[in-house]
Amino acid sequence: MSLSFLSQSILWGLFAASIPVIIHLLNRRRFRIVDWAATSFLLKASRESRGKKKLKHILILICRTLAIAALIFAVARPLLGGFLGSGSGSVGTVILVLDRSASMETKAESGAQSYRQAVITRVSEAVEKMGSPRLILIDSASGDIQEVPSPDALPDLSTTFATDTQADIPTLLTKAIDYIDETNPGQTEVWLASDMQRGDWRPTDSRWNAVRAGLESLPSKTKLRVLSSGSKLA
Repeated sequence: MSLSFLSQSILWGLFAASIPVIIHLLNRRRFRIVDWAATSFLLKASRESRGKKKLKHILILICRTLAIAALIFAVARPLLGGFLGSGSGSVGTVILVLDRSASMETKAESGAQSYRQAVITRVSEAVEKMGSPRLILIDSASGDIQEVPSPDALPDLSTTFATDTQADIPTLLTKAIDYIDETNPGQTEVWLASDMQRGDWRPTDSRWNAVRAGLESLPSKTKLRVLSSGSKLA
């Protein structure tokens, strides 16, 4: 069995799981313990009660830590591979809606992959670990709907290469919705890979009302995942 994540960078948020522990330790340092002989008998009498309270506090601390870790883990979108992944993940079709706009060539640092290259690599690996469901590509430059023969072929397709064009996200999502309506592919996930640029998303466009209605009309077996680079809508 293998485990991968669609948003690995979010896993850095697991450090936040230590916050309850840090707060607990800081609170303990707020009080100074002073021995006082006159109250020693009271301390003995309350020892058992204090032990129960300490256990209760430890359990609460553990629950808070696990809750934060579970939240980060869920947001990172884990994907199981191997025997367990193929047995529990019944996704039959993945539709990749790929933003190929010029801004997708942005690199986090010198020598690194562009966001377009990085997301293609991650999607290819993730689909393969899911047991290689049917992979459909809708790219922003051509607007064509094409079936990808295998996940490892994705980086070599000309329809995933860099362009100097602008994307039209409402149109791309409409194409994905229409494809699902027409072909009824069963349990499907739509993966929208974009760097969230305002010019590509066109948030004031009236077509979003139709997109929203179309998404709501899809079968419950359909899920939409937005694979963003972490940048804000700009």
